[in-house]
Amino acid sequence: MKVLITGLNNYLARKVAACLAEADYEVTCLIRNRKLFREHISEKHRVNMMEGDLFRGENLAGIDADTAVAFYFNQTPVNALDMRIEMELLALQKYIDTLKRTACQHLIYVTKLVDGNVDKINSYIRETGLNYTIVRASNIIGKGSVLMTILAKMSMQRLVLVSREFAKSRCQPVYLADICTYFNYMLLDPRTYGETYDIGGPEVMTYKEIFEHYLDVLKLRRKVMTLPALGTLVSNVMTRYVYRFEQDISAALNLNVRRNLICKKNGLRELYPLKLTPFREAIPVALGLVEIGPNKS
Repeated sequence: MKVLITGLNNYLARKVAACLAEADYEVTCLIRNRKLFREHISEKHRVNMMEGDLFRGENLAGIDADTAVAFYFNQTPVNALDMRIEMELLALQKYIDTLKRTACQHLIYVTKLVDGNVDKINSYIRETGLNYTIVRASNIIGKGSVLMTILAKMSMQRLVLVSREFAKSRCQPVYLADICTYFNYMLLDPRTYGETYDIGGPEVMTYKEIFEHYLDVLKLRRKVMTLPALGTLVSNVMTRYVYRFEQDISAALNLNVRRNLICKKNGLRELYPLKLTPFREAIPVALGLVEIGPNKS
């Protein structure tokens, strides 16, 4: 089966491309820069590359007419302005227009669990007449993911200062391989057409609990001190200059911890009886400490 993927600046997009290629799908990635792409996905994954620009509609005519499934990974930052969101919609429109000239039977739109624009996206794609599924993914436990980067940099401090929001806000971190397994199952499954699903792990934890479990797995001793509620400016300063997060990671963390990110649309768990990987089992794998086999339903 031929699968097309765009949005490869997205961590999850690159991992899904590699996972599907390993599962013997014929994967083509629509990218802007071939050299940059190869820095993230090695040639061993046998992923095809096609350079094109969705915003300008350039070089899209070369997309394989036999494409059966297409992924669109939203790359808009969680704190983006309305103008940035409208640009994302324009890119999505050009992508769908191109897919209509192929044999594509299923579009899977993937975004973050925190994304508040899902209703707008849902309304737009529904009007195109294309079979589609919308997926919102929680924090990912995987080598090089944003969550793992945050935990690693925080653990470098002997005294770890966290905000009250970090200590109280809850989320459902999910193991990367479990997300890939879900995608494998849902390809061309008519039961998923027109639906929106949230993907999260089996446990609901605060960010502080996640960090403490991470320290426990690595057998690191750190003193964790919870501070009073911090303003946006102070939080940004702390994450940028104490923990040295990159700007996009800092902005995402400070926004995420100000709300509970709990999965509400759990239909995939009803469709596919997948045994989700517990946090304590996923962390050592993401760190390369142990290996586990593929997830079984």
